[in-house]
Amino acid sequence: MILIRYTKTGLKRLTDLSDLYKNQTALLLGGAPSLKEQPLELLKQRGVLIAAMNNAALHFRPTLWFSGDHPACYEPQLLYDPTIIKFAPLPFADIKIGNKKYNELPNINFYIQQDGVTWDKFFNNQPHVPWYNNTLLVSIHILYQLGVNRIILGGSDFGFVGDKIYMHETKLGSLEQKWNQDLYNGLVRELRLLKPIFEQAGLTLMDCSKNSRLGQVYPHITMEEAVRLCLEGFPEKPVDPSTLPHCSKFAPQDIKEKIANWPGHNGNFEGYFIRPTESDGMQPLI
Repeated sequence: MILIRYTKTGLKRLTDLSDLYKNQTALLLGGAPSLKEQPLELLKQRGVLIAAMNNAALHFRPTLWFSGDHPACYEPQLLYDPTIIKFAPLPFADIKIGNKKYNELPNINFYIQQDGVTWDKFFNNQPHVPWYNNTLLVSIHILYQLGVNRIILGGSDFGFVGDKIYMHETKLGSLEQKWNQDLYNGLVRELRLLKPIFEQAGLTLMDCSKNSRLGQVYPHITMEEAVRLCLEGFPEKPVDPSTLPHCSKFAPQDIKEKIANWPGHNGNFEGYFIRPTESDGMQPLI
């Protein structure tokens, strides 16, 4: 999988995040209305790997964020948040968001979409990310490439509850609602059929969505159980910091000997520090 980031001068750089979360469990959350009924306060715990799709991230702070739409569809504070690792389609990289280009925003990686990838190649380590006109399958593919071996869906009811479409307020026309519902139905069908592909790849899929439509095929658990699975192997209690060794206890060399090697310790400051003057701008201080 090729991921692209941009330097501050606008140059493209390849980013290798393979196995960044080797053998970890991730909660992959969508923005279904029923997510409001879930104990989202559990997501604030240290050690829970949380991935959000699209504007679901408005309701909690994720570690990872996946998108597939034009950046104008997303809340700007989410896009500008430097603490979230973000993934977005490369064709949108030069679009302006406020006074910056999308590629100038912090902690963002761009993926290259590819249509027509067959299911038997879905989990292959390939240059492009398989694209099926939705963010969910993009998220699953990238999480797998990041090393995650168990994904627990949440907030993915694949349907509407009355007039509620998402957890956040939004308005969709009848054709947009039909498009979404047709997509949801297609995703449910494909995900049910994909279980052997998941198993062959060594990826476990589970679901803690309140109104799961995948329970006949994949294990359905509560969000409390999902968080416990995310915390498997994580230290149960913090260690008293007063019992932790200080780094200097291990130092075989006196710190003064280290300081003696600092660039300016022996008075060699020439060329290091400058100060402004009225005559010719910046001059060395020493």
